[in-house]
Amino acid sequence: MGVIAFEGPAGCGKTHRLMNELAAALREHPLKLHQRVLALTFMHGSRRRLDARLRGVPGLAARFEATTIDSFAWRLTQRWRLLAGHMGHRIPGENDYAGTCALAAQLLQQNVVRAWVEMSFPIVVVDEAQDLSTERSAMIGAWAQSGTIFLAFDEFQCLDARLLPIAIETWLRDHCRPTPLAGCRRTNNDELIQAARAVRDGRAVALNGASFKVIATPGHVNFSATCLANAIAWRRGGNVAVLTPSRLGGFAENAVSRVGQGPIGRHQTGPFHIHWEGNDRQELDTLWARLGIADGCGIDEALRLLSGHRNLPVVSTLRDWLILRRSTSGIQIVVAADLLRQLDRALARRHHFGGRQDPQFVAMTIQQAKNREFDHVILFWPHRMRDDPMQKRRLLYNAITRAKRGCTVLVQSEDMLQAPPFVS
Repeated sequence: MGVIAFEGPAGCGKTHRLMNELAAALREHPLKLHQRVLALTFMHGSRRRLDARLRGVPGLAARFEATTIDSFAWRLTQRWRLLAGHMGHRIPGENDYAGTCALAAQLLQQNVVRAWVEMSFPIVVVDEAQDLSTERSAMIGAWAQSGTIFLAFDEFQCLDARLLPIAIETWLRDHCRPTPLAGCRRTNNDELIQAARAVRDGRAVALNGASFKVIATPGHVNFSATCLANAIAWRRGGNVAVLTPSRLGGFAENAVSRVGQGPIGRHQTGPFHIHWEGNDRQELDTLWARLGIADGCGIDEALRLLSGHRNLPVVSTLRDWLILRRSTSGIQIVVAADLLRQLDRALARRHHFGGRQDPQFVAMTIQQAKNREFDHVILFWPHRMRDDPMQKRRLLYNAITRAKRGCTVLVQSEDMLQAPPFVS
């Protein structure tokens, strides 16, 4: 079947079309008993959302694996490490994600490796492909030589300037002509749709609408905090995401903190308790630091440290794994990298099976909000940003397109309204 790709703006239904194409392929060629669909993304958040979408695909019946491309690359290089050595490649270190993906791409150039993968995974689904680096894109490009791949991307939603031009463009159009999609399935609010189109097209945005508005909030934090509290109080129901391109400088953080402390402004609105969402890597690093396990420590010491946090299910799982390793292999010294990898897997399983209960009011970076949707978005636009007009447009566009009902942009100074991305 080869490669089938969809490209188009945010909310146009790229993932929806991926699921439809997958369902059609499964009707024509049902999976054999030993086969599954492999779904790959770069970010864990995208993986969780793709997992949820795959559960509704007719004919799939949960016979799929949704994982990050880095995780799959690590498994592939570990399985074929002898072949890699025979080819003259060294095995990258545990945290060398780019090196691991580069090696996986080299291995996937080998017919025997692709055949081995395709025996279990005859179909690969890749979402948010614009986020793939050169090494990660090369993995999919090598796979495309013989596999069946469904892929979705939007170059304008790439928020990492280092990845531009996006790597999949180097090989994708040699395999297929991507199907362009248009329209917006996420919202029918015309102000939001027009604002997003204006930003994407490089035109000036209308600043003072009913559903989309841009407000300058210079000076004391109480001004921006009051605007934040009012936007929440007057939203007429629905969840709220407070977004910012960067937490540096405290523009967003100070306002979020202030609205949680008590009523504010002439109308004394609030307080509103807004939860800052951490990313998966931050959660892993924070928990690992709390455990305080040193590389090379004795297993009894490691178990003692883990026992102090057994109230956390993922730590209890890690402790049980370590006890099993001691009983089956007799290890006495702990390798920190092995424990860290198991902790990462335990967290991933918790997210996979348990999901996350999003609070009504949540704050995060625009990057963390990718591929998600909220009823209302309140965006803090700070001074401290890279002076790149196109990158600013990409960030603003991605923030606006997270909203279904309303979006308010709070700008740190008046003069910023006379510069991109708010003007052409």
